Amino acid sequence: MGVCLLTSLLGILGGFLVVICGALADRDPLSSLFSLTAVIIVICGSITAVIVQFGLGRILLAFKGVFWLVKPPRTDLHAFIEQVSEWSAMARSQGTLVLESVIPTVADPFHRQGLQMIVDNTTPEDFAAILKIMAEKTARMQETPAEVWEALGGYSPTIGVMGAVLGLIHVMMRLDHPEELGEGIATAFVATIYGVGFANLVALPLGGRLKHLARELERERHVAIQGFILLAEGKPGLVIKQNLESYLETKSKAYDDRAGEPAAVPQVAE
Repeated sequence: MGVCLLTSLLGILGGFLVVICGALADRDPLSSLFSLTAVIIVICGSITAVIVQFGLGRILLAFKGVFWLVKPPRTDLHAFIEQVSEWSAMARSQGTLVLESVIPTVADPFHRQGLQMIVDNTTPEDFAAILKIMAEKTARMQETPAEVWEALGGYSPTIGVMGAVLGLIHVMMRLDHPEELGEGIATAFVATIYGVGFANLVALPLGGRLKHLARELERERHVAIQGFILLAEGKPGLVIKQNLESYLETKSKAYDDRAGEPAAVPQVAE
């Protein structure tokens, strides 16, 4: 189990335990916190709302994105830098066509496309533009799970209030049974707890974690783009290694603390 998944599960579990322990501290029965009707209204209602906003395909992508916490689609930058240096040595000694035999062994589609364009002798201007367009498209796709989960966190509290109102309507229709009013009103507000709890203990934290991971993946793609540009320009492996390693040296400063934007790209040494 990945560290990201473990910490996320512990955080979610801890949040629910706080709510449960708070109820027990007031000597409330645990049964007062459970309502199948409230679950259906809050969860199904919130999912329906995001389906309208994003479409079913993006919703499925968002739920698949949760598995990033188990095995994030990360790039081993140290291994990538060594690999690009080796490709540079091969291309400089035997020509860029030799890289065609390497393409089938590369798992990452983004890296395969970069190598293919080098083999095809794509012009430097087109080369950089195509890679950046691919990177932007991939970034938008990888940010979708975070956007969906954050939207779920936005809708669920309101849906919870809707569930509470529906519960109160049901209670008001039974005013001829005053002994049931207290329990009925308490049950009605369970939907509000579910809506606020799901938003702040699950959806919004998960969306924030996935957004952070998407930004890390974007930073790794910037390193890959720089590596392929240097490779296409025929730079020696040592120069490529020195330039790409400058990204690793500034990893802790990859994002500006004030604006949350990626740090400036290190300049290529000639």
